[in-house]
Amino acid sequence: MRRFLSGAACALLTLLPAAPSVGAPAPGPTTGGLATDNIEHVRHIPLAQNGVGGRLIGRYFYMNDQNKIMIFDAKDPLDPQMTGFVPMPQEWQFSREDLDGNGKILVVPNTVSGFADGRPDASTNAVYIVDVEDKTNPQIISKVLGAGQHTISCVLDCTWAYGSGGNIIDLRNPAKPKLLERKWGDGTPAGNSGHDVEEVAPGLVLTATDPMMLLDARKDPAQPKVIAVAERANQYMHGTQWPRRMGDRFLLAASETTMNGRCNENVGSFSTWDTRGWKKSKTFTMIDEVRPVGGIVVDGNPPAQRNCTVHWLDEHPDFRNGGFVASGWYDHGTRFFEVTKTGKIKEAGYFYAYAGQASAAYWITDDIVYTVDYNRGLDILRFKPPK
Repeated sequence: MRRFLSGAACALLTLLPAAPSVGAPAPGPTTGGLATDNIEHVRHIPLAQNGVGGRLIGRYFYMNDQNKIMIFDAKDPLDPQMTGFVPMPQEWQFSREDLDGNGKILVVPNTVSGFADGRPDASTNAVYIVDVEDKTNPQIISKVLGAGQHTISCVLDCTWAYGSGGNIIDLRNPAKPKLLERKWGDGTPAGNSGHDVEEVAPGLVLTATDPMMLLDARKDPAQPKVIAVAERANQYMHGTQWPRRMGDRFLLAASETTMNGRCNENVGSFSTWDTRGWKKSKTFTMIDEVRPVGGIVVDGNPPAQRNCTVHWLDEHPDFRNGGFVASGWYDHGTRFFEVTKTGKIKEAGYFYAYAGQASAAYWITDDIVYTVDYNRGLDILRFKPPK
């Protein structure tokens, strides 16, 4: 059973003396939660039911929950305005997470909203193609029945899409998409068992699998080639990033362990990986990793109520061979880190929302972050580098 602190209990906790963990500043009270002194909680927008994920494309922020896709104009990042939304089939659990698109279309999976004979119902297990050129009137223009997987990502400017479980969809005509029989993981070290893929440069795709793989889809997206394989992490990999379109020294990754309710040395981590010489070695090696730690709230490390794990992460717009990273950490809120020039990870601040379950954090500007929260919807934070 999920348990939440009462308002009185939360107020009492803010009055207790701080007992910070090593290297972590003690949080102080702020609107809607606790935060380090370099994080300002600017605004809370309670618009989503089970807010899951999003994507900033141009000045528009696309966000989803269990039953709709929302479009926000983030021209004023402190006051985003919803311009339109499109209803989606209800997903009661494990909702679509990693929205992707090119500003003209979104590719949206839908996987567990209905069941028949113990299997996802084909009428709702699908990949939906949403026309978003008119930000005030997004429309579903096509769907691929039976193609839904947990996440779907664009490849080559959304002319193709790859699913987390290996699906390849031809989107060259988005009104008539085609699901291929072949999967991107066929015959590879990781197979087709993954949580996400990310196009880190045009036609080059990094898989959140164990081991992580770099796929080259530039010549033949229907049959990508494996050009590098990371060392095994022996973890369930959740998401990957390679800043500056693979121009950075560091690869960033997150693993996940949900429904555990307790922190230990095996929970999901945020890790940095060395990419130097990968073209010759054909591999990546881990440099450092950090995990959530159970505590007593006022030390900055709340006890896990449901999920002690890392989730989605996003690097700062100015990340260059090191820099800041924001991440949703479920029970542990929104966490900020600095990756040093050697790839080591240092804590740089956090916002812990009362009764929150932070799914993902996105840099909208160099100091404004949007946190999508399963319980709360959307929180807007302002980040200042720690002193």
